[in-house]
Amino acid sequence: MRLVHADAVRAADAAAPALGVAETTLMANAGRAVADAALGFAPRRALVLCGPGNNGGDGYVAARHLADADVDVRVLAVDPDRSRSVAAEAARATWTADRPLPPLDAARLDAALADADLVVDALLGSGLDRPLRSPLADVVQTLNAADVPVLAVDVPTGVDADAAVPPGAHVHAVRTVQLAWACPASALAPARFAFGASDVADIGMPAGALPDGGDPAAYPERFGDAEAATTWPSPPPDAHKYAAGAVLILAGSPAWSGAAELAARGAHRAGAGLVTLLSDALHPARWPETVTPPVDPTPGGLARAWGDVADRHRAAQVIGPGLAPERLAELAAVLERDRTPTVLDATALAPALRPAVASGPGRWLTPHHGEAARLLEVPADEVRRDPVDAARRLAAAWNAGVVLKGAGAVVAAPDGRVRVVAGGHPGMAAGGTGDVLAGTLGAALAAPHDDALARVAAAVLVHARAGERAAARHGAGLRASDVADALGAARAALAEAC
Repeated sequence: MRLVHADAVRAADAAAPALGVAETTLMANAGRAVADAALGFAPRRALVLCGPGNNGGDGYVAARHLADADVDVRVLAVDPDRSRSVAAEAARATWTADRPLPPLDAARLDAALADADLVVDALLGSGLDRPLRSPLADVVQTLNAADVPVLAVDVPTGVDADAAVPPGAHVHAVRTVQLAWACPASALAPARFAFGASDVADIGMPAGALPDGGDPAAYPERFGDAEAATTWPSPPPDAHKYAAGAVLILAGSPAWSGAAELAARGAHRAGAGLVTLLSDALHPARWPETVTPPVDPTPGGLARAWGDVADRHRAAQVIGPGLAPERLAELAAVLERDRTPTVLDATALAPALRPAVASGPGRWLTPHHGEAARLLEVPADEVRRDPVDAARRLAAAWNAGVVLKGAGAVVAAPDGRVRVVAGGHPGMAAGGTGDVLAGTLGAALAAPHDDALARVAAAVLVHARAGERAAARHGAGLRASDVADALGAARAALAEAC
């Protein structure tokens, strides 16, 4: 599903008439789609809140269709005397021809909510990029405090359509009907939680209306279960361990041997045929299936051990979880000599490694927001607000793929393509889940594939679904090893469902 920023939506709206689709036609289609969604709630008394722009125009059209369907409809308007566009003004005038249109304020809303079993939020669309101010902020707070379901039109009021973090008070909808395209906020946490269930209505926007001709590299895509199942299929019945994929992991230290073990378990459970671990310290509970060649603890010992591993044992490699910083110089030497698809995590996310990382293809960085901010030398809040832009910039700067971790993870390729993966569970905010993800990514890259971006996005989604399955069994107090154990079942469930 394509994710389109607000400025591109405005450009498409402006281009549509020249391509043969009038603004009034788009509004008529949008209002019909919103009304259809509202009727799915089987309301008897609906309250429609309309703003002065095209979002409000969609609301007026929806209100008319609901009234025609014998729903008792009441409309409150931010500016009942005018609308800002010709199409919205026409929709407002049609509604007010034989009906009153009271002004919207918190007190009037509070009274109207007592008689409503559905609210349609058609106040503000995708143009908001700053916090709401009173009196609209008071309206939103009143609406959120009521026990009445809210259906939002395009974007819940108060949410910045482009941002992962709402700028202030905002509507919490149970469902959102997005119009023509989905917006980035609908896929990125925490903003996506304001949308509730979200779908996209076809309103007849003409092909070619988007800037850049809809070039896939220009627009991020939401990556879901169906894409993951086809991108990372189960191995064929006659597969052997090298066909399934061999993963080499350089990780761990005396203080952090568990990180290396979790990465290895992630690779195993994600389907790697062979896992080899080079570590300065092996965890006492390590799995016997992992190959563990000895590593000389002296400087250069890790690189020498890496050189002794046969090529067929490293279809992909994972570097960094729990590794001692003293090994960084050796990591640079490894990366400069090798072209193996590589996942770089934790210790390996070091500015000193940037030249070595950028020197070869197939490298993937796995930062959380704080690490990405450090690598980009920007405030962490900047990354949290626009993780798509941050991931793109980091991928370009390092000539590497990026997995920017979070409840709405962003996967970016150096060529500008982006996939957004929504999923997971709050219980995954625990030490070690990132190490499991690193191993999962290694397994995904080690198996044969045509598109590394899609394969990495699939691995991120499988990891998220594993966290959800583990939470269903263990509750919020998840351990990273619980997530690792659920990886195989998560892959199998995706394949069965799709």
